[in-house]
Amino acid sequence: MSKLKKLGTVGTVGVMLSGGLIFASSQVASAVTCNPNTATPTSTLPGTNVVAATSFEGSIAPFVKSTSGTGTANISSSQHHTGLCSVKLHVTADSGSVAKMSVALKSGTKIASADGWFNITTAGVAGNDVPYLRFFSGSTRIADIYRYNSNGQLWLRVTAPNGTFTYTKLKSSSIPLNTWHRAQMTVTASGSQSTIKVWFDGAAEYSSSSVNLGVTSLSTVQLGAEHSRQMGDEYIDDVVVRAS
Repeated sequence: MSKLKKLGTVGTVGVMLSGGLIFASSQVASAVTCNPNTATPTSTLPGTNVVAATSFEGSIAPFVKSTSGTGTANISSSQHHTGLCSVKLHVTADSGSVAKMSVALKSGTKIASADGWFNITTAGVAGNDVPYLRFFSGSTRIADIYRYNSNGQLWLRVTAPNGTFTYTKLKSSSIPLNTWHRAQMTVTASGSQSTIKVWFDGAAEYSSSSVNLGVTSLSTVQLGAEHSRQMGDEYIDDVVVRAS
């Protein structure tokens, strides 16, 4: 093989082989090696139907990703809880940067549970958060838990029928970065008598059956933030979503 010759065309490299010229991209995507034989994750949280149960060994499905700007949502072999892969959500402080993934629930769903492992490696700007689990009814995010960037604490946010937010601190201690943690959450939509339960690393952190959500059905479970510029890097693995 003769030596490489730089061409005038930006972004290409010419390789001389037996007098011929073969063009190849100068940016070759690094291969991701996953283990499709990894056991399917399970959960004992409520829900008669398994909507999703995946360790992301090569595919984000059945979750659907949505990105814009500098946001990315890709399978990664850099971090994993089980198997060899996970999903990495990457969002920057740049305008329009979004990375999220979601799974839809059947019409009329009353109960939804989400159970997964999360490793937040890069926090965002102070005053913002990096999400763990988010529940929607239609286009409204009605309940979610997140790591608060300012102090690393775990918080629950609930949306009232009038659109105002109620915040509840679930853990006073700081959740360390670059470590895997299990977040579990169940929401039962029943108007002013809705139920929310939260567990973190196996410990019960919140339980109430008198939450005023103002809705009677759930539509989506989401990982990641729908707002732009909600900076942060997190790896997600072994997610189970159940619903009734």
